[in-house]
Amino acid sequence: MKNDRLAQTFLEEIQDADEAAFYQAAHSFLNLWDYEYGHVSDMPNDMYQYIGQLAYDSGLVEE
Repeated sequence: MKNDRLAQTFLEEIQDADEAAFYQAAHSFLNLWDYEYGHVSDMPNDMYQYIGQLAYDSGLVEE
């Protein structure tokens, strides 16, 4: 599945990332996910543990 590959790539990018690299990868992931799927509400649940607050702060997730 296409979204599984996108999530896997993100997880590989953040594996040894410092804080700045993590935020860059997270923003990139959120932008790609939003572009591909139009919203982040269908993002895999395990991804929320990494970037849920960032997605909310970016306005891509509503309460």
